[in-house]
Amino acid sequence: MVEASHLLAVGLAAGAALSSASSNLCVRRGTDSGTTKDAIFVVSVVNVAVLLPVAAVRYYPNYGLTGVSFVSFAVAGILGTLIGRALNFVSIEKIGASRTAPIVASWALISTVLGVVFLGETLSIVHGVGIVLVVVGVAVIAWLTSNHNPEGLSRRELLVGLLVPFGAAVAVGWEPIFANVGFAEGTPPLVGLAVKSVAATLGFGLYLRWDDDLPGRSVLRGTNARWFVLAGLLNTAFLLGYYVALSIAPVNVVSPIVVTNTLFVVVLAALIMTERLERVTWGLFTAAGVVVAGVLLITAFG
Repeated sequence: MVEASHLLAVGLAAGAALSSASSNLCVRRGTDSGTTKDAIFVVSVVNVAVLLPVAAVRYYPNYGLTGVSFVSFAVAGILGTLIGRALNFVSIEKIGASRTAPIVASWALISTVLGVVFLGETLSIVHGVGIVLVVVGVAVIAWLTSNHNPEGLSRRELLVGLLVPFGAAVAVGWEPIFANVGFAEGTPPLVGLAVKSVAATLGFGLYLRWDDDLPGRSVLRGTNARWFVLAGLLNTAFLLGYYVALSIAPVNVVSPIVVTNTLFVVVLAALIMTERLERVTWGLFTAAGVVVAGVLLITAFG
């Protein structure tokens, strides 16, 4: 019999997946006239502006932080929220959200395997079949992307463009492992999220300052700024659902559900985005469906 906490985690993870997909499409719209740097900065600031005050008030004065959990959530922020987000947004700008999402979805495979190796979670034969389906679906997405090259990119540029979302997958795949270490210390999910978001924002801010490229007030002007703020709010909703789900269910249950944002991205891109920004084909639909089928297999036997 499935535990009630696992059912709640599935619902939260599904909501997080929809929020994540919507956020990615907002980033795509915003970077059409804005920059990836501004998108990362605004989304990160919105995360902190929402999560930090809520966590500070809700858990005052005992935040449940230990040295281990603080470091764990900070590392999760640098890997998943800063590096993973930066590579994800760059990829969205270069090859589109509907092609980026399925490739980045391979982070669930990475986190599932890492969960088995470092957290003692189980991996069955059915999990293996699901993983194979996800890998095949992602490979087809990469092949379709390489054959749809309207901007006439060189082979090297195209290869780099495809490697960027894989890099994001590796960075994001490590995040739930460190998050679970923090949860094991008894730190509440909201507090962990706040630490993670602050670490990522500070890290990116220090990078921009070192590069002498801190954005001014102009970053909040124009249509693209509104898309970035909306992306930030949706991303915050994603983080909340994702982290609460991780705190009550294993990585190999939560991670595959969140990966269904792949299908949400493809469907929403086909429905609301112009072909100039997102070219969604039947082949892409089919490949995304294969990815989701693998995710469902992994989840059903999690």
